[in-house]
Amino acid sequence: MMQGYDMESAVAFIAKAMRKAGHKNPQQELEGFIRRAIEADMTYMREIDVIDENGMMGEGEYDDDDAFEELLDVLAADAQDDDAMNALAQMLDSYMAAQQDFMEAAGLME
Repeated sequence: MMQGYDMESAVAFIAKAMRKAGHKNPQQELEGFIRRAIEADMTYMREIDVIDENGMMGEGEYDDDDAFEELLDVLAADAQDDDAMNALAQMLDSYMAAQQDFMEAAGLME
């Protein structure tokens, strides 16, 4: 996990933003999605050296498009059809915007 990243605060912040974006999933389902997305996002950041194994700033650069594709691959393991995949992609898009806002607000981005 990234140093200084508060999972509970992030989940609450991102869930609120996703609600504003129109996602009407049950709260527990939405929070579960957000937690899985955060874990996948942190794994991706470690893999590309945005953060190191200690959660400190690495040398890599985060590419939103690559991250979206990587996270979608991880999160889509249970998607049964195109409708489920489209809904997942929309949720992921909202997650990524809210995650960036959260990290900026928390002072975790350069």
